[in-house]
Amino acid sequence: VAFQPAALRAELAPEWVSRVPLGTALAAGPAGIHVDPDGVSYITGISGPSSNTDITTASFAPDGSLRWSQTWNSGGSNADQARGLTMGPGGILYVVGNTPGPQSFANVLVLAYDAATGALLRTIQYSSGPSRSESGASIVTDAAGNIYVGGTTVGDGVDVMTLKFNPTGVLQWKRTWDGPAFSPFSGDSVQKVLLDSAGNLLVLITGIMGSNQPDYVVVKYAGGDGTTLWEANWGVSGGDYPADMEIDAANNVYVTGIGIDLIDKYSTIKLNGANGQLLWQFYDSLGNDHSATGLFLDGNGGVLVTGASDPEGGHSNFNDQFFTVKRDAATGARLWTHVYGQTCVGCYDVPSDVRVDSAGNAFVVGSTSSPPYSNDVILFVLDNTTGLEIDRGVVFNTGTEVLNSGPLRFDAAFNLYDGGRIYNANTGAVDMSVTKWASLVDGGTGIPCADTASLQARCKATAGGNRLLLRLNMTDTSHTGEEVTITVDGAPFTLVIGGNRAQLSVPNAAAGSHTIELTDPAGCLPPVVTTCPGN
Repeated sequence: VAFQPAALRAELAPEWVSRVPLGTALAAGPAGIHVDPDGVSYITGISGPSSNTDITTASFAPDGSLRWSQTWNSGGSNADQARGLTMGPGGILYVVGNTPGPQSFANVLVLAYDAATGALLRTIQYSSGPSRSESGASIVTDAAGNIYVGGTTVGDGVDVMTLKFNPTGVLQWKRTWDGPAFSPFSGDSVQKVLLDSAGNLLVLITGIMGSNQPDYVVVKYAGGDGTTLWEANWGVSGGDYPADMEIDAANNVYVTGIGIDLIDKYSTIKLNGANGQLLWQFYDSLGNDHSATGLFLDGNGGVLVTGASDPEGGHSNFNDQFFTVKRDAATGARLWTHVYGQTCVGCYDVPSDVRVDSAGNAFVVGSTSSPPYSNDVILFVLDNTTGLEIDRGVVFNTGTEVLNSGPLRFDAAFNLYDGGRIYNANTGAVDMSVTKWASLVDGGTGIPCADTASLQARCKATAGGNRLLLRLNMTDTSHTGEEVTITVDGAPFTLVIGGNRAQLSVPNAAAGSHTIELTDPAGCLPPVVTTCPGN
């Protein structure tokens, strides 16, 4: 593990780049990142040699120092692989992937870690039957701690399998989705699972249809019992591959990916969250071949998509460009585009993700080899209204290292974190990395951590239901009238300090555990967990 200041020669400088070695396996690399509101980050990936891969998971403090690192090995020369991670209630970090079961067929694997210490709390290993190769690809949890996994199983080819476990790992329900294509063309796969605000599960699938070509498929299941609420697919029978999915505040669903329209273009769709009806669909293109990599909803009526555009479409010149598009969420109208990268041979520029902060800064991160850069990571800051570049920062490689960016995540203060990959071209060694970029959002409380004393929470059972009672205690009364932000299970609440305390009462709290954090000022006090119903 190494913690080092980033090498940078641009206007923006990352606060730090921290990395964890993964080994030399061909599959070695990061599989997912999570960032807490207080700036604690978690990353997981595949490690070890190719003959015996393991799962390595690590956590970094807000200053980039290593909090803990754990490597999981099922024993022997086995292929243990991470595919994703999520944070559940009560400070439990879940990693999903696969591990060999009896007869060496892969089983779904879920590892539950104490997020504070890295201690392994439990392992869930699932197989739906003998001689079936199955794996987990995406994972989410609900407020009660139930675990939802999207993955694959084997039927007439590869099919999609969705599982729900209770917090102790007991299977609650299983659903299988099999596209119309027959073997050997049937090769369905899960791209992402998300929960909407009502607790229903959305599963994004690359589904092979009767034409033997892939479509975008979204299935909505009732979180409680797994009933199929609706199913929608979009495609033109020519090769349409979904890449990412998001849900807005009204539970409408947005998907982007590759859509065939004479050439491969971005194709972005919006579905009605109530019934799956297609509300709009649009293509975006710049060159002759495109691959969407990231989708983000800015919360102000904007849909941002980023990815790579190849000018000629042949790929042999390695001269892809960044191509970022913003569309209106209501109508789908295109608002702006941003392009970066030269078209010379070897000028290979590929973004990995896009995010927008509360101040209207749009961030696009990716790998760049357009001069003067070579195998570096570049971060663009764009005006979210116009798409014009405001600023940029570059993390330069050192020696024979090749840098790759990954998914972007914010903490509560809108510090930005990139979960990336570093490859040494000489040795073949791979590290997974987290890069932190400082928030560009003005404001914050400015309250020193030394002036915060404690955070308290309890659940009170009343005739009208459970009520969460929260209190932030200050060391004195000097901050009377100032505001702080406390999150309850990730939902922010702004409180005004009165005297030496700030208080909050949350009615109709759901049964189960709830995590309360002070996020502004951030990093001052540890999270507090309380359970409802209480006394």
